[in-house]
Amino acid sequence: MMTLLTAFWQSRLRMTVLLFVGFLLLYLITAAPDVQAGDSAEFQLAAAVAGVPHPTTYPLYMVLSSLMTKLVPFGVVAWRVTFVSVICGAAMVAWSNLLFERLSGSRVVGFSGALALGFTPGVWNAATIAEVYALFLLLMVAFAWSLLNFVAAPQTRTLALVAAIGTMGSLYHGMFVLCAAPVGAVVIAWVWWQRGWQWQFLPLVGAVLIGVLPHAYPLVQYARFGPFDGQDYGLPTLYYWGAPQSWSDVFDLLSGGEVRRGIFQIPDAATAGTMVMAIARRMLYEFGPVGIGLGILGGVHLWRQQRLLWGMSLMVIVPSFVYVLALGPSIGDWPAFTLPMLLGWAVWLCAGIVWMRDWVTPMQVRGWSLRPLFIAGIVVATVLWGGYRYRVTDKHDLTLYREFASSVHEQLPPNAVVITHWEQGMTLQYLRIVEAQRPDVWIDVVEPGDDAWQSRAERRYPDRPVYFVGHDTSVAGIPARTVLTTEYAQLYQLIR
Repeated sequence: MMTLLTAFWQSRLRMTVLLFVGFLLLYLITAAPDVQAGDSAEFQLAAAVAGVPHPTTYPLYMVLSSLMTKLVPFGVVAWRVTFVSVICGAAMVAWSNLLFERLSGSRVVGFSGALALGFTPGVWNAATIAEVYALFLLLMVAFAWSLLNFVAAPQTRTLALVAAIGTMGSLYHGMFVLCAAPVGAVVIAWVWWQRGWQWQFLPLVGAVLIGVLPHAYPLVQYARFGPFDGQDYGLPTLYYWGAPQSWSDVFDLLSGGEVRRGIFQIPDAATAGTMVMAIARRMLYEFGPVGIGLGILGGVHLWRQQRLLWGMSLMVIVPSFVYVLALGPSIGDWPAFTLPMLLGWAVWLCAGIVWMRDWVTPMQVRGWSLRPLFIAGIVVATVLWGGYRYRVTDKHDLTLYREFASSVHEQLPPNAVVITHWEQGMTLQYLRIVEAQRPDVWIDVVEPGDDAWQSRAERRYPDRPVYFVGHDTSVAGIPARTVLTTEYAQLYQLIR
């Protein structure tokens, strides 16, 4: 038995494959099975029709998701888009095993760190919904791996891989620019300082162009279907967020657009204090008391023994922390932006395991070394923590959004208009466009703070039956009667 275990730990390939297959199955059986709401529903809609979602349009994710809707012959279209996150999440966990092994010098420590990272609710959630974050984390880990390869063998081909992944990641999400690109710049500058410039220029330019290539997707779609009229998300021609009227509008969307400007602010002392405590609670929620304790030990150990790695990990953790502080508590999905912190903390956690392992190595009980018992305990505790988090991350029966949207469609008369919030509107839009449920109905997604619903209804739809989807506060002051009531949202009819 011990021989089999030893052979397993000595096989890097077996451990990596086990992690990939294991987390692929775990994420697959706990993934949302159907259409979701808000941003996730928009991604599912845009992928199905080869459309362009909200800024920064996430071209790489859209290309992969669109391909998945065409290549996978089973499952509802919405689930196929979610499957991209499942694959990316499992691949990220497996790759992080290789990354943590190289950083810690131990396969079992790398395996433990990857387990801990894969079981965090933040990563688990990103891997089980139609969102951009699992691919973002995969790009982060791939970039870190490419940097290690470059340091070990500073050649043109290894630097080209760094350039390709770095460019692709920087254009994919702004968090990559803050949390990964500076680390890459420091590493490249350090190697350059040590060895001088010895790399061929043209292959590096080619690598950058490869990284830029996914951004051709929104440009091609605009060239094919644009210009748009600036309203209704480009519909009925093509779903294209913002319905750009010019090429400058398209490039504005790629850089973040108006939706990304103005969301950051310098927090006051009270807000900063609230967010610091919220982030601390979030990290405890992610790693648990043992993971937090090991991470603190690991941070101290790296400060004493490997200050360069300690600094690099801080360059990932601190920008993510500051980013969340600048967002403030008013942004409901702020926990998603702590994901880079999980990567940095996982590095510290691995360092903490190494420190504890070395500390218990000389210890024996009745002639038995405590070292294997400690390592086994860490692995078992991590798996038990994952089992404990299962109940808060399992989404295999999450059909609420389809049920609500289908009920709304059933209540509507012919040629009706539904004015609704983004959260519910994207689900309704998905069913209408992708699955052709009630094609006679028009879904108008607009927040009442952007355009008052009653005046919009009178201005745009004077001769059509108008309904609203939201809550009582959404239709306050509007002559409307309740048609459908659920715990999720309500359907109201405008009384004229």
